[in-house]
Amino acid sequence: MAATSTTSYDAAVPSPGSDVVDDVGDAHAIGRSAASQWLDHPSYGATRRLDLTHRERACSRLVVVAAHPDDESLGAGGLIATAAAAELSVYVVLLTAGEASPFASPSSTRHALATLRLAEMENALARLAPENYLVFLGAPDGEVTTAEDQVAASLTELLGDGRRTLVAAPWRHDGHPDHDAAGRAAATAARASGARLVEYPLLAWTYRSPDELPWQDVRCLALSPERQEQKAAAIRSHVSQVRAGAGGSGSTPPLPGRVLAHFHTPFEHFLEEPTTDQASQE
Repeated sequence: MAATSTTSYDAAVPSPGSDVVDDVGDAHAIGRSAASQWLDHPSYGATRRLDLTHRERACSRLVVVAAHPDDESLGAGGLIATAAAAELSVYVVLLTAGEASPFASPSSTRHALATLRLAEMENALARLAPENYLVFLGAPDGEVTTAEDQVAASLTELLGDGRRTLVAAPWRHDGHPDHDAAGRAAATAARASGARLVEYPLLAWTYRSPDELPWQDVRCLALSPERQEQKAAAIRSHVSQVRAGAGGSGSTPPLPGRVLAHFHTPFEHFLEEPTTDQASQE
């Protein structure tokens, strides 16, 4: 079984603070940063570009890790569509079914919500990469930390020889326990397999301020209008999360407009732990 570890990169990035969220709903309620604040930041969309290479060789595979259904569309939908268009093999590894959502109808069972959200994810991926491979690990929603070593081991086995693989996972400092655990597990697997790892923020867009992001480690992917529309269609496929009243979510959807605004832009941003060579150059 693979073991997780803390690197100097982990220690160098400050936590979001004492009000780190235990519940995605809490973050959306008290998120403090509007999309306009990020768009106005001089580094937004202006960092080094993300390309589909690893150690100067073209990647042949993209593996996207998602803690919950919709993470992949929000944080890396444009990357998935870009990789599919470039004819990379696209794998999406889903850790949980999002069955513990606090927005579910009181009359809905966890099994029913899981079934719904898995179907929504399949629809979303069909819009991003029709020829995709979806791997579901079945970790408990809200408790990925308890299965972190098993997730790391499963990812390591899936990656195998990762020398031509790009892995994208939630940022390990995002602020949601499941996202952070997913990022740490992906980092362990990437190191073991030799894959390239980039990490996508999710809650950090609303829970941090622009000056808190370590911009020197950010890589930016510019999205064409076609890729933006594919991403938007994928996000819309997660009906239970974006539509008021769907899945018993009440008058306000789990992902309200002010949150979605962070993901409807011409760019996606990913953090990449600097290598020794990169650190010496920067």
